[in-house]
Amino acid sequence: MHNRLDSRHLRAIGLVGVAVVAFFVVTYLMGEPAAAEAVIPDRGTTPLSQQLVQNIINGLVFGTLLALASVGLSLLYGTTGLSNFAHGEQVTLGAVLCYFFATEQPVTIPLLPVEFHFGFPLWISALLAIAIAGGTGWLQDRFMWHPIRKRGVPSLQQMIVSIGLSLALLNFLQWWIGAERYRLSTTIDSRFAIGDYYIGKQTALSVIIALIVLAGVGFFLLRTRLGRATRAISDNPPLAAASGIRVDGIIRLVWVLATALAALGGILLAIYEQGFSFDSGGRLLLLMFAAVTLGGLGQAFGALVGSIIIGLVTEVSTVFVTPDMKYASALIILIIILLVRPQGILGRAERVG
Repeated sequence: MHNRLDSRHLRAIGLVGVAVVAFFVVTYLMGEPAAAEAVIPDRGTTPLSQQLVQNIINGLVFGTLLALASVGLSLLYGTTGLSNFAHGEQVTLGAVLCYFFATEQPVTIPLLPVEFHFGFPLWISALLAIAIAGGTGWLQDRFMWHPIRKRGVPSLQQMIVSIGLSLALLNFLQWWIGAERYRLSTTIDSRFAIGDYYIGKQTALSVIIALIVLAGVGFFLLRTRLGRATRAISDNPPLAAASGIRVDGIIRLVWVLATALAALGGILLAIYEQGFSFDSGGRLLLLMFAAVTLGGLGQAFGALVGSIIIGLVTEVSTVFVTPDMKYASALIILIIILLVRPQGILGRAERVG
């Protein structure tokens, strides 16, 4: 996260973001609702060019929603050097908490013999879920990661701790909600038709929310005092501390921000994919790592670019290969790009040896 992002990269990212926001706003406001009896053409009867454009739209959607979680993961790596393998479970936690507050069914908390029933509107449930998820980030850093850093535990051992935390959270979530698949919204997502292409109303709204939040994160990093302090810690923690920046306080803020973004990403992805299960975030973890690595380790804006590329490759690849191979296609593209540019798209080259 260097000053060169202010000019060269930020303008390009901003223009792309504005274009994508404009597209989905126009789609949401002006798209014609698809007729109730209309049947979306299947893969076997749809021309290849039409499939390709539809999947590019789907890829932009998926990449934008994936970026919410990936940016938080990149911020954590940039400020702490931690590759957090438990970040996927934070994504799942957001969807689980949102369901907990929104469902009309009775729910429970493990070890408490009491049933709850809230039935809040989805947007209120989402806000509560994001707030609680952000609180878990504060608790994690306060009682686990800060003491570990204070004792000078190397990054490799911290990564192993995060793997253990990931497994613990995964089993906890399975114990809590079971292996079933749940939906956050039981209403059918009405689709808008733009010529021969379709997009759901909820999907378009989710992308607009995601882009507004990502723009807010970009503004925070580039135009606020705390954001500049975050970038300074990412560049050189000892120098940042010597200049009077409270490193531990900024890192704790980053943990709250990262877990809150992961929760929002989990909620919007659950709406987009029409459901979630206890391992939904874990299955996306490799894609998040791929996006962070592709964009440049520790580069929040790079994670955004990497997520868009991963989303496009993942969805477009299904035009040519079986959908079961779409995640593998994204990882293959990651390998190819890193062979050409090892530091990632927005990363800086570093001398080794």
